[in-house]
Amino acid sequence: MELVVSDIANHYRAVHERRRSRHSVADRISPSRGQYDYLHLKSLERSIRDLIALCPEGGGSRALDLGASKSPYRNLLEERGYEVKTLDIDRQHGSDYEGSAEKTGLANESFELILCTQVIEHCYNPWQAITEIQRILKPCGRLIVSAPHVWFYHPHPADHWRFTQEGLLHLCEMGGLKPEAILSQGGSALALLQIVNFLGYGLLGRGGLPLFFLNNCLGMTIDKIVPDTSFSLNFACLATKPG
Repeated sequence: MELVVSDIANHYRAVHERRRSRHSVADRISPSRGQYDYLHLKSLERSIRDLIALCPEGGGSRALDLGASKSPYRNLLEERGYEVKTLDIDRQHGSDYEGSAEKTGLANESFELILCTQVIEHCYNPWQAITEIQRILKPCGRLIVSAPHVWFYHPHPADHWRFTQEGLLHLCEMGGLKPEAILSQGGSALALLQIVNFLGYGLLGRGGLPLFFLNNCLGMTIDKIVPDTSFSLNFACLATKPG
């Protein structure tokens, strides 16, 4: 199928207008088993929770949720003792700062922890973004960054990249950060069933809830039995700025 080069994003939006996801912040932390994207959201929440637990206790230190004005993981950061600030491309949803990952406009060495979940794939220049993150991190500061490996096209406002596990590690290293841990969000079976849910949602909308529920239960169960990570939905990495 040929795509119209000058109108790729608008074509997607026209086709998917009636199937637009309308998640609340609570869905990111506690998604329902009947959600079509439960497998992705639940596995990502677990990984973010685990990586935050590996960071030092905040004790009032500052954390930046980069690219998420609503900061769905705010409670996890605050429970760890961090004061949370947010940055997004505009302030219409209440972010503390306005900017992009490539150009935050923030001062050097401003934060002890930066959380950047499902943002880097939307950047025109992820290499510039990781360098900018390194600039605003304090020495010995941590970055938790996640990005999709297998995911549908979602231009919000643009969608440019997908990352393998090696690619995400290399990106952090190119920005002058040292990777400490990387977690996969699901294995091959979970990814396959998530794709089936995507297709079902496109055809059935919310009427596909019984199918989604069954696939979500199967996906989580099989993933524990067959932990194959060669075809994961997503990867999340914890990296440190040298002191």
